[in-house]
Amino acid sequence: MLKSSTNRLIATVIGTILLPLIIYSVAEISSVKEDEEMIEKVYRDQLDAIIFSINQFSNDNLSGLVDRMEKNISPTLEFKKDEPYLKYSNIVALVVENLATNQSKQVRIFGDSTVQIDWKNLQDSILNANPNLKTQLIRYKEGGYRKIEPKGTILVQNDRMQVVHSVLETTDGQAMFMTAFISIYGFANNVLAPKLQQIAEGDLIITLGYRGQEEYVYVTDTISKEVILSKSMWLIPDLDVGISSANKTVSELVSERTQYNLTASFMLILLLIFGFSLVIRNIRREMILAQTKSDFVSNVSHELRTPLSLISMFAETLMLDRVNSPEKRKEYEEIIFKETNRLTNIVNKILNFSQIEAAKRVYNPTSISVNELIKELMHDYAYHVERNGFSYEMHLSDELPNIEMDREALYEALVNLIDNSIKYSPNEKYLSISSGQKENAVWVEITDHGIGIPADRVKMIFDKFYRVTEGNVQSTRGAGLGLALVSHIVDSHGGDIEVESTPGKGSTFRLIFYLNSNG
Repeated sequence: MLKSSTNRLIATVIGTILLPLIIYSVAEISSVKEDEEMIEKVYRDQLDAIIFSINQFSNDNLSGLVDRMEKNISPTLEFKKDEPYLKYSNIVALVVENLATNQSKQVRIFGDSTVQIDWKNLQDSILNANPNLKTQLIRYKEGGYRKIEPKGTILVQNDRMQVVHSVLETTDGQAMFMTAFISIYGFANNVLAPKLQQIAEGDLIITLGYRGQEEYVYVTDTISKEVILSKSMWLIPDLDVGISSANKTVSELVSERTQYNLTASFMLILLLIFGFSLVIRNIRREMILAQTKSDFVSNVSHELRTPLSLISMFAETLMLDRVNSPEKRKEYEEIIFKETNRLTNIVNKILNFSQIEAAKRVYNPTSISVNELIKELMHDYAYHVERNGFSYEMHLSDELPNIEMDREALYEALVNLIDNSIKYSPNEKYLSISSGQKENAVWVEITDHGIGIPADRVKMIFDKFYRVTEGNVQSTRGAGLGLALVSHIVDSHGGDIEVESTPGKGSTFRLIFYLNSNG
């Protein structure tokens, strides 16, 4: 019944707590792909915002450049003063056309001025390939919106250039069509680099590279991991902005997160298993204790019933004057007296245990002779021993020194040991009590030829209410208090208990009392 209750408790714990946690852990393992997609989405949103910021910065830079050009260019296509901002933006050359007079002018701003290039011809070839481009930009400008349109790339002296077009309006209202040739490498390293470093801040690595090529135009730091996301720039469509992690890739982040979650789950499961094992252990102990207490009540009732029945039977015989001889009367009176003593011992055992539990048991040590106590005990207990069919022997060592001990407590301890020997010796009914001295200790030893105690149970027999389950113990009445009382008495007097037992052959209990306090 107890085992069934414990199993139900364990099944309930597993079903309500541990099983859901295990299912959660399995689900966590299976959701790695979902986690990866979720983290990648978060990264993409973040990277999209970063790339948008870079593109906006590039457009703002060129838009600011065009604003300054509008303020400083004359209708005759002359700049009012040398503007260093043109070089800062890495514009290699400009072709400017007055839309009213169709007058054009080409200006080389940056690079090797000894190399003669017909920039106007390059502009015309691009516009011829895009015949509606100029008309669209003029229309945008007339509508109040100035658009800067990137259209085409060219390679000049190993320098790849982005070609951009826009319509300007000078301070006196003249409309100009502008084509700028911007060094992609110079723009990336001189204009964008500080901004990219500011955005990266050590956590990210930002790359600028031509689409479909492994060579980068600019990188904020040494790149050692894959590019997580890349998108083309608005101003330079052939140039991709890429983002990589300076520390961990998406896969590594997902793996780390999953491992952390699983470790936390398993730690929680282990912690819960440990906690529930303690709870189950305590509950099981309480259930065992409740069962043993129930058995204790039943066994004590039987223990009390036996001497009471004998006392009642012999008292009734004497009361009805059914005894024919003075010898029989004396025998019956002696039985009543001894059974009364036995009943008193049982009650005292219960009361003493109650005092021990309440920490109220007080001992009064005096100088006593162990041998004299043993002789008195066997005189008082001889009838009980013999009535149960036992033969007994006493082997008392001469000239034993007295020990300091509570006389009644030692008497009680020996009585309990003798009672146990009688109860658990169903076959060979033999009892021996001995005394002796070894170095600075006096010992008392009780030996029987009973059922014995398994080696793995010896340490438990001194626990309260504990009774071994082997042999005929289940058919033998007992309260399970005797050895607990013996252990408390011996411990309280600074002594030791040694047990030697062989199942099926018997047991020897040796009580050792030291002659000084150093034992």
